[in-house]
Amino acid sequence: MVSVQSVYNTVKDLANKDQKGFVTPLVFSNFARIAQLNIFNEMFEDIYNGKRLRRMNADGAAHLSSVTRSKSDLSALRRKVDLLKDSSAGVFEKPHDFSFVVSCSLPGAQGKAKTNIHLLYDEEKINQLLASNLSAPTKSYPVALISENIEVFPSSISKVVLTYLRTPLSPSYQVDTMEVGGVPVELFNESASQDFELPSHYEQELVAEIAKMIGVNLRDSEVYK
Repeated sequence: MVSVQSVYNTVKDLANKDQKGFVTPLVFSNFARIAQLNIFNEMFEDIYNGKRLRRMNADGAAHLSSVTRSKSDLSALRRKVDLLKDSSAGVFEKPHDFSFVVSCSLPGAQGKAKTNIHLLYDEEKINQLLASNLSAPTKSYPVALISENIEVFPSSISKVVLTYLRTPLSPSYQVDTMEVGGVPVELFNESASQDFELPSHYEQELVAEIAKMIGVNLRDSEVYK
């Protein structure tokens, strides 16, 4: 994972190289959260574009594949949980840290393959399936509507296994202030801080993303560039 201390020190040096502005830990932490989410969303974009390239036979092979690389980078955020239906609402509530669904299935007996649930995001398509005599969902071919919550058909299904990507924890740079010779000095508090939840090779990109935002904040085009 990328060290929040390393990124902060680099960004601070960039912004203060001409004494044009000091980046406080609070400002940095706010920008760091947005920068991480920007890169997180770019990974999904890379997967989408990579799949498009695959259909055109233009994506790289093995470790050179943009799809494989992005999926590997996101693997640390992958979670699998058993969900029970909320009987009063008739839906499955998403986990509090839910970001993106990977797959959904019915619990399988030990040693047997699980039944995958077909995922849909369009309520109109679900209604068409439910109204059909030929393609209505069954326990052998279940369907889920992914919206604010997760609704699974047929409605008799009460338990599912959800694999999803969680939202990364917000990076935070925390300090303790102490006086040295009557001068207040800020010291990095590692235990109270939170590193970026991105692989180490994203450090340069994080610095660039945060520097852009700080450059706009300080109205310093050199930092932005």
